[in-house]
Amino acid sequence: MREAEIGAAPRRCLVFDLGGGSGRAILAEFDAARLHLTELHRFGGYETRLPDGPAWDLAILFAGIEAGLRAAAQAGGVEAIGIDSWGVDFALLDADGLPVDQPRTHRHGRGRRGLAALAGHHDAIARGTGAQVLPFVTLFHLHDWAKNHPHPAANALHFLMIADLVAHHLSGALACEATLARTSGLVALASGTWDPALLGLAGMDARCFGPIVPAGTVLGSLRGELARSSGLGSVPVVAVAAHDTASAALALAPEEDEAFLIAGSWNLLGVEIADGAFERTAMAAGFGLEGGVEGRALLVRSCQGLHLLRRLREAWAHRTGDDLDFETWGRLALASPAACTLPDLSDPAFMDPVDLLATLGTLCPGLAQHEPGLLARALYEALAREVADGIAAIERLRAPPVRRLRIGGGGARDEALCTLVPQAIGRPVIAGPVEASAAGNALVQFAALGAFPSIAAGRTLVRGGTALRRFDPASKDPSA
Repeated sequence: MREAEIGAAPRRCLVFDLGGGSGRAILAEFDAARLHLTELHRFGGYETRLPDGPAWDLAILFAGIEAGLRAAAQAGGVEAIGIDSWGVDFALLDADGLPVDQPRTHRHGRGRRGLAALAGHHDAIARGTGAQVLPFVTLFHLHDWAKNHPHPAANALHFLMIADLVAHHLSGALACEATLARTSGLVALASGTWDPALLGLAGMDARCFGPIVPAGTVLGSLRGELARSSGLGSVPVVAVAAHDTASAALALAPEEDEAFLIAGSWNLLGVEIADGAFERTAMAAGFGLEGGVEGRALLVRSCQGLHLLRRLREAWAHRTGDDLDFETWGRLALASPAACTLPDLSDPAFMDPVDLLATLGTLCPGLAQHEPGLLARALYEALAREVADGIAAIERLRAPPVRRLRIGGGGARDEALCTLVPQAIGRPVIAGPVEASAAGNALVQFAALGAFPSIAAGRTLVRGGTALRRFDPASKDPSA
């Protein structure tokens, strides 16, 4: 372990930050005073649709990852690689390391079927694991899949979540990082290990579930073939806080009286607490207890997010031929008066809307005929109401009151979201860093490399060196 010195060459690592809409390869550089992030490669197209529902195309995902490796080599090389991704989704591999079935996404209908089938176990699942009892949780997907696919289930030898799967592709390691594993609904809070009873409920053999490792673990080195083809050489692959929410919360570093919102495809609202027993009242309020870094935990409620704006954009372009970019949608929303109030976004119709315009027309008659600004305004206001409801619930669960909200992730650059949320919650919003997940990913890598004394020290550095914007409830424009 060695510490960076002023005047020394910057430490460099490669961050893969994977979201449902796109993935990015980001060069992170630490110069002993500041963390710098530079996007090297962006890729998408790995979400696809099979006849039975939404799925992930691993060939496209891995091709994007490998292009990111080559971009890092062309940028001068790195000292380590780390991957973070969304939670709950998984792949099952056979003895040859190949998927026994194409991974489906958490929006697939099997999750709702599994949720209903295990209704008698919901309370025990929530209390034992801290997981939110929602249809996207891994356990419910596994239960339905294993019941309906007994042959591939019998051939499955390795369970890996998405970031773990990419780490396996890069290094050959078969391990599950702790913060990501905690999203599965299969890890016991008391022990931090796979719960045999819940694996049984899932219908899976316990042999599929390998070691759970903490953030900061060096998993191995880049496989020889990839080391050569990319030009990077034998670079260590580090298990970071692989759940992107945990990485983002690490970088946001909320204070005791602040809540955080990781705004992306999903909006993850929560507070950071000391890890401990899961409160039954929190479960009843729709919160789960997710894994954080260095003994922290995240009390989190999952809310609908900006994927609905993506679906609106796609549906509008398909219907009208006019593909408006996201900045235009946000600008039109802010220029429009309040539209009709949408129903609760937890309605199952919003889980996987193939045509959001048709969905809106069904749930809110007449809205689908409006101008795009009114449509976007209705969605943004519905998202903001969910955040307001969540903050009110947090304040009923714990003290002190929430003084302000920190927004990280792609939503931190969304003017409409950052303007309408403070109006809904009646508190200021601090937006940034946008690249919160990538920054948290880099923090763990640099701590593993010895670039600073501890993750906590790096966290303080990132918080102090990040450009932030403040949005107040009464103002329409951000102030520096």
